[in-house]
Amino acid sequence: MFANNNMLFVMLNGKSDALGDLTATTASTKTFAGAGIAGGHAAGLAVATAFAEGTTAAAPYTDATTNWLGSGGDLTSSHSGNVSFHSPYGPTPVSLSISSTAVTTWGLGDVWSASPFDYGH
Repeated sequence: MFANNNMLFVMLNGKSDALGDLTATTASTKTFAGAGIAGGHAAGLAVATAFAEGTTAAAPYTDATTNWLGSGGDLTSSHSGNVSFHSPYGPTPVSLSISSTAVTTWGLGDVWSASPFDYGH
């Protein structure tokens, strides 16, 4: 009787927030699973601007975040990147945030994950 579990698990989330006079946000996640592999990608984008000329409007604010959780693989690879640009000065202040995460986990089966005790000793 085999005691090990070859289940692969990957979860991703993405979040985008924007505060300003004119805002746009988006966040998306995609996952996939196949024989011995599971993975996914998450992305977030936030853009905001303020029409501050002649007003007391607050500077625009943005935040984009992506995260992942995975388990079960013999080999896991992940890459994350974040970019932020904030220019609160001038006639049209602007704020931009981008976040991206990709993760893949491979389970190579009993070749690497089996124990001698899995075979009924």
